[in-house]
Amino acid sequence: MKVLLIDNGTTLLEKLKTLIPGEESIIRFDNLKDILTDSFDLVILSGGSAYYLVENEAKFSEELKFLRNTTKPVIGICFGFELIVKAFGGEIKKLENIDKGEKEIEILDNTLYKKPIIKVYESHGWGVQKLPENFDILAKSVVGPEIIKHKTQPIYGFQFHPENFVDELEGDEIFLQLFSNLA
Repeated sequence: MKVLLIDNGTTLLEKLKTLIPGEESIIRFDNLKDILTDSFDLVILSGGSAYYLVENEAKFSEELKFLRNTTKPVIGICFGFELIVKAFGGEIKKLENIDKGEKEIEILDNTLYKKPIIKVYESHGWGVQKLPENFDILAKSVVGPEIIKHKTQPIYGFQFHPENFVDELEGDEIFLQLFSNLA
């Protein structure tokens, strides 16, 4: 499987590369227009801590356009999750406090993962204010949606970081389960 990893300025790039089975090609978000995305089987959108999407939407216009037009499977992580929400007409909001650390999330779709509650690592200052109409919530926490899926396309968003604390938490397991389902 050919995987395109779009780096949105994550500090966890090496951990994410280690988590992804097989080989991936990595590009920065601002080089997306130079890549033929049709030559990849799956696209992963990394997290990112360098920019706020609300204030920098123009910087990510190519990525937003890609999301609206792709037929490829996509998994967005944290900032990638927020890009997916924004691309399809949803709204994000700044949280009062940064949501950081180990959190429990409730799995609402047991075809995604068999355990009803899992522990994951969160590190984000933004959350969903309004989910796009064409998305379902597959997992949630007290903060809001944690895993979303487009109703008709293979586009998924993870609000948490499955690449962090893989030995202690279960975010990596649900990510790898979804990855193998899309492979």
